[in-house]
Amino acid sequence: MTHPSSSPIYRAGIIGCGRIADTIEAEAATGPSWALLPYSHAGAYQRCARTILVAAADPNEERRTLLGRRRGVERLYADYREMLDRERIDIVSICVPTRAHAAVAIDVAGRGVRGIYLEKPIAQSLREADAMIAAFDRHGTAVAVNHMRTWDPLYGRVRELIATGAVGALRTIMAHVREGVLFGGTHLYDLLRFLVGAEPEWVFGELHGAPGLHEPGARGIIGFPAGVRAYVDGAADDPTPLELDITGTEGRIRIGNGTYPEWFRLDRGGGRPVLTRRGFPGMHDGRSGMLRAVEDLVAAIEGGQAPASSATDARADLEIAVAFALSHRSGGRVTIPVSDLDLTIEDPWGRDP
Repeated sequence: MTHPSSSPIYRAGIIGCGRIADTIEAEAATGPSWALLPYSHAGAYQRCARTILVAAADPNEERRTLLGRRRGVERLYADYREMLDRERIDIVSICVPTRAHAAVAIDVAGRGVRGIYLEKPIAQSLREADAMIAAFDRHGTAVAVNHMRTWDPLYGRVRELIATGAVGALRTIMAHVREGVLFGGTHLYDLLRFLVGAEPEWVFGELHGAPGLHEPGARGIIGFPAGVRAYVDGAADDPTPLELDITGTEGRIRIGNGTYPEWFRLDRGGGRPVLTRRGFPGMHDGRSGMLRAVEDLVAAIEGGQAPASSATDARADLEIAVAFALSHRSGGRVTIPVSDLDLTIEDPWGRDP
């Protein structure tokens, strides 16, 4: 790729050479629903005009060798600390399992990198997340967390439609997600906060587990200001991928994995009001959420503003997951902010770092 000579090029490195770092693009390209590429950290750095992927680290020789061969990266390391000591790295992707996020991210921030692109969820507990955010602030590290849909312009257009009254007064969001209360759940929680444009006030729910498969799913209600309610079905056996059905007093919007947004407006011209389909007022420019996230991280490094899904956002998303767990334990509604900083949602996803 040709880089503009007038702008600095940021040297990127990846810690953890597994699926989201690289090979998920092959899945996305042959999957049953549409997805825009790049869909991986490596792909995003190689597509972005302001970054160049120069190195990667993983203790597993097979994984790092595969990434190096697929991406043309020659500087490969078993230990990420050696990579950071030997290479001049500006931006680091942290793609290790969640249980290692805090230790690795705090260490990386202290080594002077300018930006971190962190896999979601931010951590397994709020105390871990707070320690990470304190380290990022202390070292002036810009951080984006990979809730990629928050950067997708179609979801951005849905947010604008809601904010400008295209569905009337927002009332309800019916939401599906099937990857667990923490691992995939934070994708949903970040989207809900983004679309509603407000922070939740309480959570009432239950955990719905699948022992041995992944951390539990969750079902319940997230209460937002002004009576807005998000009804969540994130049960382990919910067959529906991430999908939202948004309703207000004057309309409805549906959007989700593989679903181009559908907008319906209430037509009161006849004897009985009916929902009439409208053309969705927006389009995609072909830049994936992953690519836009890297571009946003570069802008944050240069301008100081927080990325669309920042470490603080990711902490708020984790807090919703914790609230589901606390509500399940107590059988009652849990007010946000929660006071239990040490509740840990175990993360068996991913391989050892």
